[in-house]
Amino acid sequence: MDPKPAPAQQRRDDAVVRASGLVNRFGASTVHDGVDLVVPRGCIMALVGGSGSGKSVLLRTLTLLRDPQAGSLELFGEDALAADTARRTRLRTRIGVLFQGGALFTGLSVLENVVLALHEHSPLHPRLLPEVAMLKIGLAGLPADAAHKHPSELSGGMVKRAALARALALDPELLVLDEPTSGLDPVGAAAFDDLVAQLRELLGLTVLQVTHDLDSIWHGSDVVAFLARKKVLAVGSAAELAEREEPELVEYFRSGRSGAFWRSARAAAGGALCSRETP
Repeated sequence: MDPKPAPAQQRRDDAVVRASGLVNRFGASTVHDGVDLVVPRGCIMALVGGSGSGKSVLLRTLTLLRDPQAGSLELFGEDALAADTARRTRLRTRIGVLFQGGALFTGLSVLENVVLALHEHSPLHPRLLPEVAMLKIGLAGLPADAAHKHPSELSGGMVKRAALARALALDPELLVLDEPTSGLDPVGAAAFDDLVAQLRELLGLTVLQVTHDLDSIWHGSDVVAFLARKKVLAVGSAAELAEREEPELVEYFRSGRSGAFWRSARAAAGGALCSRETP
């Protein structure tokens, strides 16, 4: 009998997302040309890259909100692109999405926003839905009285948490966040990162987030995937990617404010850091 894989090896082999050769085009414009990406179960992955590199487009593809022109996509071990409409719907219910800006229904209260997702897809009796929704609102770090407020009555940070509560409504396995800390002050952004890390541990989530927040990239993620040249150019920790010599990585990780994080990481490591090969 073969020996049982070590826990670390099990985590690496158990991919929640496995994309290969993805091509995304809009008319004559090619946004992605051969994207390969593996998101291991239980990790927090940051998807980063320069403006126009197609981060949000890739998120839409990975969450089945648009089909690529070519390539393959497995979600939870299933061929997502070959799935019929009913199966795709079931796959989507295993993914919670926090859209950029929150995208809450402004005419509904926070509670109603969360209940709506449950009403559409949960098998629970309708009388139980408000109670379940309140649990999700609490998990997102909102006080109970926020449940009856409309998005216009909330601060920017509370809107993010309300959108997070809705993303958690159906007990997803994969949590996808599009710029979750944009517009937040440093204290609020750090608190949101801490909350995501706590939810990962508490609920066993896998997290994929697009972010420009340097603290999230350097300290709030297990691994970073860098988009450039219409593909995933490199995957590794922020410190590892900063040691790479590709021009896009040098500019992104060693210059400006990000350079301060790199110098700090180098000093803490006592010199040059290890690197990983381009996937």
